[in-house]
Amino acid sequence: MKTQTRSVRWLLAVALSCSVLGGSGAAFADADRKVTMELVQMVTPQETYQAMIAQMTKQMLASMAQSGAKVPPDTDVKMGKAVVEALPYSDLANWTVDVYATRFTTDEIRQLIAFYKTPVGKKAARLLPEISGEVGQKMGPILMQRLPAAMKKVGLTP
Repeated sequence: MKTQTRSVRWLLAVALSCSVLGGSGAAFADADRKVTMELVQMVTPQETYQAMIAQMTKQMLASMAQSGAKVPPDTDVKMGKAVVEALPYSDLANWTVDVYATRFTTDEIRQLIAFYKTPVGKKAARLLPEISGEVGQKMGPILMQRLPAAMKKVGLTP
């Protein structure tokens, strides 16, 4: 049973990673990095990054608590600092630039920048982390509930 639980958790982690990262796509464009960084900083400003860190920290603490781990009262603050240490904004921004630059031309990046300067674009950028978080919150428990039977059905578990 412990092996099955580990397998379920591993597959859940993979599935969540794929949903967050969007899978892997073929590189075909080569946008200018400076222009692309402008887009990334517009779509994922420091405030959005901080909200992402808070959401990740909250989810990690919930997982820890759900697994039965004792979570001291100040763990949320310490975990947030640890996540920022392990995943600084500059790394996230540069990785995002890498991904965008391989999928969009410089002209397309400029069009995205123009969109994100509109009221709807600003709203979309502001709400995207919240929307992603809500989808993740709905997906996680459902996947954990459905995955064991699906794994058994396809022959991954007895």
